Amino acid sequence: MSRENEPVVRSPGDWRELAETDRLGTCEPEQIVAACRDPELRDERLQGLLLDHLSRLARPYLFRRANKDMPNGGHDAVDDIVSKMAMAIVDPAAMDGVGFGAAFYPKLQQRLADRHRAWRAQQKRTEPMPVDDETGEMFEPPDAAGLTPEEAVTVDDLIAGLPENHRRAFLLHRAGFPVSSKGECIATMLGVQPKTADAWIKKAVAHLREQLGLDR
Repeated sequence: MSRENEPVVRSPGDWRELAETDRLGTCEPEQIVAACRDPELRDERLQGLLLDHLSRLARPYLFRRANKDMPNGGHDAVDDIVSKMAMAIVDPAAMDGVGFGAAFYPKLQQRLADRHRAWRAQQKRTEPMPVDDETGEMFEPPDAAGLTPEEAVTVDDLIAGLPENHRRAFLLHRAGFPVSSKGECIATMLGVQPKTADAWIKKAVAHLREQLGLDR
């Protein structure tokens, strides 16, 4: 029977040799995350070397995708994500640690999307609202899903109840990512066809509007 697809099992000694001979690049990042979270790995120096390697993978990946209009050209957001990534990986109770061990780069992309969304929300709060020249009243710009700011506050409480795929697609949509594109897009990040991603977004929006009573 072929053992080709069986996971590679490495001892702390194996990881030490890989780290000290600069061969961690031959391992998948998910394998390194698993090693960091292994309760048998009690060598803090080795754990530090593994985390440093993961950080060196994460920084350029995140910075290439970070919106350069964010504070300090996106560097602050990247530094914060990498710092929290390292803490989550070594925390046995952290769900993000489990996530990085299952899908390292998609989890980084998810955390960057969270930062983009938070930054855009902050921009909306701090930027002056456009004023109607005739009435002098401020316009209230709609949410990305066609919701007013007041409705958006309420909808945040409803988003958590969406099916996981619908929730992720909706949040990426609200963060400003296109459904399909040659660059970063929702379909690529979720690993589905554009039609599927678009359907998830539409179902999420329809559910949220129904819960808010907007279609009655």
